[in-house]
Amino acid sequence: MKKTILLLLAAVLLPLAVNAQGFYAYIVDHDGPVTNVRNAPRGKVVTTLPTDKALVVTLLAAKGEWWKVGDVVDQYGDDEMEFVLRGSKTGYWIHRSLLWFGVTGDPEGALRATPSKNGKAVKIPGEPYFHPLALKGNWIKVVSTDGKCTGWLHRDRICYNPLTTCP
Repeated sequence: MKKTILLLLAAVLLPLAVNAQGFYAYIVDHDGPVTNVRNAPRGKVVTTLPTDKALVVTLLAAKGEWWKVGDVVDQYGDDEMEFVLRGSKTGYWIHRSLLWFGVTGDPEGALRATPSKNGKAVKIPGEPYFHPLALKGNWIKVVSTDGKCTGWLHRDRICYNPLTTCP
């Protein structure tokens, strides 16, 4: 009986622990009315998401320039609305160029050369918006949207809300 309860508890808490890492990004796609979501990197389009919404996705894993994503939430208006992804048994993938986030507070010193608060600060030229590259613990490796700088951001410095400036 105790073993069964522990297994059930683990089944409930494990997904929460994975999402507790808290890496999210918003979708920015200017190429049409929908963003394609694929069943694998460069795979078949299995569903689409509207581009006229402030959609935020959970980042799960990277494979090259593609990101496996989880929950999708629309942050427009007073009520958040979740989009349920359907149509794939192998996960849902979006190209990194469509996944964006900013920096909370003053961008000075936010970007680091290594995934450490003691890492050398990397200067952020221009607007501080980024695409994700890789995850490591509480850090995410990023490239600026203009491609001019690469570095690591701590999860506490990431702004994944497209509707605010994340002070």
